[in-house]
Amino acid sequence: MIRLSLIALMLLLSACQTRLPVGPLPDSVDNLQNWNLSGRLGYRAGNDGGSASIDWRQRHPEGEIHFSGPVGIGSARLFWAPGSAELDTGKEQLSAANSAELAWRLTGLWLPVEALQFWVRGLPWPDAVWEEQRNDLGQLTELQQLGWSLTFSDYLSSGALTLPQRIRASHDNQRFTLVIRKWEPLP
Repeated sequence: MIRLSLIALMLLLSACQTRLPVGPLPDSVDNLQNWNLSGRLGYRAGNDGGSASIDWRQRHPEGEIHFSGPVGIGSARLFWAPGSAELDTGKEQLSAANSAELAWRLTGLWLPVEALQFWVRGLPWPDAVWEEQRNDLGQLTELQQLGWSLTFSDYLSSGALTLPQRIRASHDNQRFTLVIRKWEPLP
């Protein structure tokens, strides 16, 4: 009887665990749809600015970024799914049709999070025109898209993939630098 209870408990606990995507790791950044990354974001919008540590969890088509540090509020969570986005600052919960509006509420940057999902992988966003420059290895070094000018200055290897480590971007009086400390590509 005890053995059956233990088995039932183990099955119940395993059903409650978050399931990671299964399958082989992607063989190219074009195929990378799911990842975890951690890093640091520094930003300036006009006379305002700040920095924060970020932890990004992407499970296509949904994503979630946790901001912690002095972003003016201590910590926040930005979550998006097709057609909706939520921002939880610990003091208030906001909803919007897209994540760019909520990123603006948090940082003052009009940051196109949908495009950032591609930029962070060293790819142009396919839904808007762009101009690019690449190095001899085929890695993106400069990108102009949606009014943003981006520079990709460092790359790091994570498994079979080579992914951006440092991205600097500017658009009018807005700018940000994203330094990625750890990439974890997922199937």
